[in-house]
Amino acid sequence: MDSFDFHNPVRIVFGPGTLARIGELAAAQGRRALIVSYAKTDSLGDLFARIHAALDAAGVAHADHFAATPNPLLSQARAGVALGQAFGADLVIGVGGGSAMDLAKVIAAGLRYPHPLERMIRFSHADDSQIPPASALPTLMVPTLPATASEMNPTAVITDDATLRKSYVWAPDCLYPRASILDPTLTLSLPPYQTACGAIDAISHAVEPFFFSDEATYGNIDLQDHLQLGVIRALMENLPKVLAHPQDLQLRGLMQFGATVGLNGWLTCGVQGWTPMHQMGHVLSSRFHATHGATLACMMLAWMRFFADDPRNARFRRFAREIFATDDLRAAADRFEAYIQAQGVQTRIAAFGCTQADLDTLTQAVVDVSFGPDARLASIPPITRDEVRAIYALAL
Repeated sequence: MDSFDFHNPVRIVFGPGTLARIGELAAAQGRRALIVSYAKTDSLGDLFARIHAALDAAGVAHADHFAATPNPLLSQARAGVALGQAFGADLVIGVGGGSAMDLAKVIAAGLRYPHPLERMIRFSHADDSQIPPASALPTLMVPTLPATASEMNPTAVITDDATLRKSYVWAPDCLYPRASILDPTLTLSLPPYQTACGAIDAISHAVEPFFFSDEATYGNIDLQDHLQLGVIRALMENLPKVLAHPQDLQLRGLMQFGATVGLNGWLTCGVQGWTPMHQMGHVLSSRFHATHGATLACMMLAWMRFFADDPRNARFRRFAREIFATDDLRAAADRFEAYIQAQGVQTRIAAFGCTQADLDTLTQAVVDVSFGPDARLASIPPITRDEVRAIYALAL
C-alpha cells in the first residue's frame, strides 16, 4: 500500500427512528438552519413537518430552500446563498439524495466564499484556476437515498447552467458534514428505480477503485481488494432482496450503510482512486438528464468491454474472476449487464436519447472538463480522446 493521511470526522447516527434526534444534533451546531432539499418534495411525505417540529422544539430557527433537481445547478446554489445570507443562517441541513446534499455543501461553502461560486468547482483538470473553499458553515445531512455517500465525504458535484459542465469540489478541510442521520425508515418509500440506481451508483464507488488501482500498490494480503469486493458483493446480493421486500428495514439499513461505506474514504486508503467512469457519466447526466446511477451502469459495462482484449486489463480480469467466476471479460460484462437489467436499470446510453451523432460532443465535453495537462483522462492506464469516444461507442 502507498502512504496516506486519512481523517474523517463525520458523526454517523444510524438506525430506525434516529430522525427524532435532528433537533439535538442541529442545536449542537447552530441556531439558524437553512434546510436544503428538492424542488419537488411530495414523495417525502410529512418528513419536513417532522423536521420543522423537531427544530422548533430544540430552539433552532429554520428556512427552507427547496430547489435541488437531479444534477443540481449553480443557479440553485447562488439562490441558496442569497437566502442563507438574508436569513442569517449559521447551519445548513441537507435532506435527500446526493443532489440535495451536494447542493447543501456548495451553499454552506458559498456562504463564506469570497469569490464567484464557479471558482470553487473543478471545471477543468488541465489548469489550476480552481480555488477550493477554505471554510464553510457546519452541515448536517439526512440522506433519503442510499447512493453517493455525500453524508460522509467532503465532496460535492454540481453543474454549471451556462456551460453544462458538471464537476466537483473536494475540500476535506471544510466540507465534511458535522453529523449525518442514517434512518432506514426514510428510504422505505423509495421507488424501485431510484432504489436500484442508487445501489448501482454505490457499487460503482467500489468497482472504480478496484479497476483503477496499480497492482504494485497491493501487498500479499490485498486488504483493499477484499474491502472493495466485500462492499460490491454485499450490495449486489442485497439489491434484489430490497426490491422484493421494500419494507424490510434490515435490508434497507444494509443498503444505506453499505452505500455510505462505498465512498467515505475507507476503500481507497493506500491505493489509487481515479474516477474516469464518473467523469464520463457526468457528461451523460448533464446533457441528457439521465439518472447518475444509470449512467454509471452503462460506463462500467463499456469499460469492461473496451478492455476485453487489452493486455493492460489485469484488474478487470480479476474483477471478472472474483465476482462472475470467469476470466472472460466479455462474458463477465454480459452477466453484469443481465444483472443490472434485472434490477430495472438502463445499460445502454441510447436509452437516454444518445445517438452516434452525439459521440463527438460527449467526447469533447470529457476533454474540456476531465482531461489533465497531459491531454489524457486520468485512469490506469490513462485514456486518450479516441479511446474515450470508443468507450462511448461501446455504450450505445
